[in-house]
Amino acid sequence: MKPNALIVNELLKRKIKHAKQEDLIINEVHKILNNDLFHKKKVLSHLQLYNRSFELMNEDDADILAIFSLADIKEICIAYRLRFIDSQNYKKEIPYEAILKIKDLNTKHRKDLKGFKILAPIENFRTDGKDEELLLFAQTDHGNYYLIHKWGSGLSKHRKFFNWPMRRFETLVFTVVLVSAILAVTLPTRLIWLPEGADYWGMYRVGAFFHILIFNMGITTYLTFAFSNNLSVSSWNSTNDFR
Repeated sequence: MKPNALIVNELLKRKIKHAKQEDLIINEVHKILNNDLFHKKKVLSHLQLYNRSFELMNEDDADILAIFSLADIKEICIAYRLRFIDSQNYKKEIPYEAILKIKDLNTKHRKDLKGFKILAPIENFRTDGKDEELLLFAQTDHGNYYLIHKWGSGLSKHRKFFNWPMRRFETLVFTVVLVSAILAVTLPTRLIWLPEGADYWGMYRVGAFFHILIFNMGITTYLTFAFSNNLSVSSWNSTNDFR
């Protein structure tokens, strides 16, 4: 069965949406070079160590469908609550197929590519986390990112919906207000107003809404700070909360 490619498909949708040229040609090349132990160790060291100065991939000679802008990647990270960080933060073993593809790119572009990035949920960067959908990128000379390899079991289609409140401050506040309003409307009258025969709608229900809102805001603030649940817009490229 083919692995779920939810994030790749979402990136392609945004790429096509923002692209100036409508006719994009799919041209994927899979080459396997001879298994030279020295080159494999060199590629692995580049994946595990960060270098401030490194060679960039030539975008003009690369597959246009595999190149994505940082803006599109950021948009995906915020929508699905993902991280886009340096590959050395990934503590598990990089797939052998990814190493071969990097060797192929080094030979094709006559460069020694470094400074790789991985796009994935934060849980995947922990040693005990399961591998969902992970994407390995290399930076290009035009400031974009080339998708080298994808692996993992794939993300749930519902992840985007469940992580919507944590996208930005505005979405979090809207969610808290909406939940408070729903609770205030659905609570039985006898739980918020003691006198019998009271109408369902009344100012007491408005008062209940504000009490519930204050309570929910307090709980949300506590959970956000206590468990370092930073908003996606500020944490999509950060490693501070899991070091």
